Amino acid sequence: MSEDLLESLHRWAESRRWNGYQAKQVRVPELLEALRAVYRAGPDSDPEEETLRRCLAVLASSGRVQLMREKAGEPPGIHLLPVREAPEPRRSRRPLHHPSLHELIKEQRKVTPRQEVAYRAISNWLHALRGPVLKVPLRERALEIFGKREYTAEFPEPEKCLDHKGFGGPLFEKRADFYALIWAFPTDPPLLNARFSRFSPGDQSTSLSSGDILLVVENSATYTSLVRRLRELEHQHRIGCVAWGVGRSFTASVRSIATHHGADGHARTRFSEIRYFGDLDVSGLEIPLKAMDAAVGLGLKLVPTRVLYRDLITVGTPLPGKECSRTREEAETLVNWLGESHHFEPVVDVLVKGERWAQEGVGLRHLSSTNDWLADMR
Repeated sequence: MSEDLLESLHRWAESRRWNGYQAKQVRVPELLEALRAVYRAGPDSDPEEETLRRCLAVLASSGRVQLMREKAGEPPGIHLLPVREAPEPRRSRRPLHHPSLHELIKEQRKVTPRQEVAYRAISNWLHALRGPVLKVPLRERALEIFGKREYTAEFPEPEKCLDHKGFGGPLFEKRADFYALIWAFPTDPPLLNARFSRFSPGDQSTSLSSGDILLVVENSATYTSLVRRLRELEHQHRIGCVAWGVGRSFTASVRSIATHHGADGHARTRFSEIRYFGDLDVSGLEIPLKAMDAAVGLGLKLVPTRVLYRDLITVGTPLPGKECSRTREEAETLVNWLGESHHFEPVVDVLVKGERWAQEGVGLRHLSSTNDWLADMR
């Protein structure tokens, strides 16, 4: 009888998802139910509570159940004891990363979901490397690694995701090793003070030659790359100075160009033209458009660097941005500044959808692979 009762109890417990390797509590009503499934008392039989008590005593003595404290007048409840060994605990396996990246993060105990995405992106980039790698500004490398749609939920502005403390963790505690791993270097803005009101050639521009064209670049990483390449290609362009536009500040600072460049007593050749290169988004096109009137007032043309913009569309990837054109007509007005070319037709749709090409897409690597962009500098 006790063996039949035990089998009945196991069936009852398994129907309630008992795993078999942990003790299972069974109270008196369930015990009586299991007993009735295998035993029918006759008119002359002992009360079923007494029969249950005897069976449980046999099972307890054989070490297959553990009796609970008995209440007055009732059989005790029990714990069904395990019938199998517990499985080995599953160890959560962290994704396999590139060995060089693993060396920098292997001591990290807890990884956030955002960091996991970042490590996957960096690892994928490292695995895809082929041949020599050019060391480039940090924001350019960040865009190269994270500038894919699969990462936009975590990194909506990929070119900035390695700034400051980035996504946290050991990589930003071992910056030198991390920068060496991804072949990148940080670029300090040309101004120590992020706020200013006047165009200062000594602080936010780089003198290159006696050329008569002023090149204005919206972002500091691209500024750094263009300065480096223009210095290497000296005498192949007409750029006399490269200025950091600092975003919308250029719409005001453009007015001071005549004061600081080409004034009486200044050795520099007077600028005849301003060439501009910025992000391909709503703000990036509004900035030069708003600065044009002030430039015309100084007797200067302000024109786009069309080859660089075409290259940005070709080699870059449009990603979701923070702003969009309110109407298609508004987008077309902005894009018309770039000039009439079928190359710029996709920009209208991108602006309407609220997407953008970050300027860093045309970085040092691209500028070093071709000299076609020098057409903008002559």
